[in-house]
This record gives sequence, C-alpha cells and structure tokens, in this order.
Amino acid sequence: MRLLLIGLLVIGLSLNIQAQDLKEVLQSIENNNLSLKAQNQYIESQRIGFKTELNLANPEIEYEKNFSDRNGNPYEILISQDFDFPTVYLQKNKLKKAKTANLNNMLQESRQDILLSAKKACLNLIYQNKAKEQLTVRYENAQKLVSFFQKKLKQGDANILEMNKVKIVLLNIKNQLQLCNTQIANLNEELKQLNGGKQISIKSNLYPNFILEEDYAKLEMDVLNNTPSLNKMKANMNIASKQTALAKNQILPKLNLGYRYMNSDINKSFNGINIGISIPLWESRNRVKFAKLNQLSQESEFLSQEKILLSDVQKNYQNYMGLKASLAEYRQILEGSNMDSLLKKALDFGQISSIEYFMESIYFYESYDTYLQIEKEYHLAIADLLKYQL
Repeated sequence: MRLLLIGLLVIGLSLNIQAQDLKEVLQSIENNNLSLKAQNQYIESQRIGFKTELNLANPEIEYEKNFSDRNGNPYEILISQDFDFPTVYLQKNKLKKAKTANLNNMLQESRQDILLSAKKACLNLIYQNKAKEQLTVRYENAQKLVSFFQKKLKQGDANILEMNKVKIVLLNIKNQLQLCNTQIANLNEELKQLNGGKQISIKSNLYPNFILEEDYAKLEMDVLNNTPSLNKMKANMNIASKQTALAKNQILPKLNLGYRYMNSDINKSFNGINIGISIPLWESRNRVKFAKLNQLSQESEFLSQEKILLSDVQKNYQNYMGLKASLAEYRQILEGSNMDSLLKKALDFGQISSIEYFMESIYFYESYDTYLQIEKEYHLAIADLLKYQL
C-alpha cells in the first residue's frame, strides 16, 4: 500500500527526461513511418505534375505532296504552334504556385494524424506500465495472503469462505495482470508498425509534462492557425479563386503561329508566316460558371469545417477541465488519506481482522485504479488539444 502512495508523490518528477523519451519516439516514427514516406513521394510527384500544366501544346509539322506531272509535283511544309491567350499563362502560373504551396498542408495533415496516434499509443503504454507495476505488487501481496490463510485454515483459525475470497481476489489480480501484459504487447506492436516495422517502446511509467495555453481565446486562435486540414481548405479557397480567374481568361481566343514553305518544279518556291486565331464558341461554354460555383463550394466547406473544429476544441477543453478537477481531487484524497498507516494500526490493535484489512486494501486499490484511468484520459485530452503543435 505504501508503494501506491509513494507512486503518487513522485508523479511530476523527472518529467524532462520522460518528455525527451517521447520526443525521440515521435522523431523516430516521423523518420521511419512508411505512410509518411509514401506521402512524401506522392507530394513530389504532384509538384512535378503541377509544372506540366504550364507546358505548351505540342508543335505540329505537316507535309503535303501532290503527284501530278502537269503541276510539276509541288510539295508544301507547314510548321505551327498553338498558344493560349498570354494572360492564361500568367493565371496558370499563379494557380501552380497556389497548388504547390498547398502540398505542405497535405503532408502536415498526414504527419500530425500519424504522430498523434503514436503519441496516444505512448500515453496508453505509460498508463499500462503504471498499472502493471501496481498489479505486480498486488499479485505478490495476494499470493502471500493466500499462503497465510492456508496456514490459518490448517490451524483452524480461518474458514473456507475466507479462503475462497482470497483465492478469488488472487485470480482476479492475475487475470488483470495478464490482460495488462497483453495490452502492453499490443501497444508495442502498434508503435513498431508506426515506426516502419522497427522495434520501439517506452518503458517509463511517468507522463511527460505538457504545457497547455491557459488563455482559451489564444488556444482557439493557435488551433485555427496551425491546423493543417483547415489551412488546406483555406488554400483550396485560394486555388478555387485562381481557377475562376483562369477560366475567365480561357474564354479568350487561342492563337496559332506557323511557318509555311511551298515549292514545285515549274514554279518558284515561296514561304511565309501562318497566323491563326480560334473563336471561343463552344469549348469554354459554362467554364466560368462552373469555376464560380466551385469557389462558393470551397468557401462554404471552409466555414463549416472551421465551426466544427472550434466546437471540437471547446468540447475537448471542457473535457480537459473536468478531468483536471477530478484528478486534483483524487490526488488530494489519496496523498493525504494515510490509508496504509491507519489500516496497519487498526490491524495491530485488533480492531480489524486480516481479511478485513485486505478487503479495505482492495477498496483503496479500486480507487487508485480509477485515479490511473482519469490520469490517462487527462493526458489524452491534452494530446488532442495540443495536436496542432506536432
């Protein structure tokens, strides 16, 4: 029991070391995660793809020859190149820059999601490590108590009902410990998978020290400014605006510039410049209308997601504040109760029996388990609120 109280008192010590451990784990996962590597390759391919949108159309070369003795076997060569209206290339270049800039938001969004999953796995692992430490102590104490009651049963100082209670408690703790070991193995496997198949783990039972912005208005602003998914939608609005500008310019005529050469056996050769212009009657129909509707859609989606994000932040913050208050109450009671000393004094003075002492200890264990659960949820809530910092 004393180990439990000591465990509560040391919470918060050596936090810088543990925070560095978590930082190293997240850094390793960022470097080794296969999904992030694939995302980086995709981003690079998109960068190159956006550049191709600025390419000119392929030049055309035509050769025409007439087979006629009467006309002297004339032939003709035409080399031509199609061009969009000059302002189209200006708008395409602006659009390419906007799309390229938005690629970083896409990469950052994937990165934050993966690192948040890894961070939560680490926090759950710390919780399981703390639980295992306590369950190991309880299991050892339960084994000693079973041996103690077996001796008392042989001496006739205990009955079979008391013996069965102690055995059931031992079995429950044993199963809890097995489940805890399974959870630790699963979490380690999850971290391994996130780390690109390379083994990585956290052995600590101390949570890192997260600093949360106390000014809620500033916290909201930080989240809004540093959430990649929202920044991506904001960039999509900018892209849609540039697509509208591009569509307006694409309804302008296209140009064609070429060189023509003609020759025959009976006539002198001659050459000249070929200039053409397309009349935008059909190809650009409804193009601007479509671009404007798409722009309005992107703006509506951004406003919707912004409200959803702010609502999520508010719910997470309220959850955090509730857990913080509960955690403080549990710490105050558990640290100041001196339960271990009181129970031992009552046992020494014969005020309670050995089984009563053990059952009271179990009640304390259950309270401490609840405390551990609240402590875990508290740190997970902070992780959600500080996702934007990853």
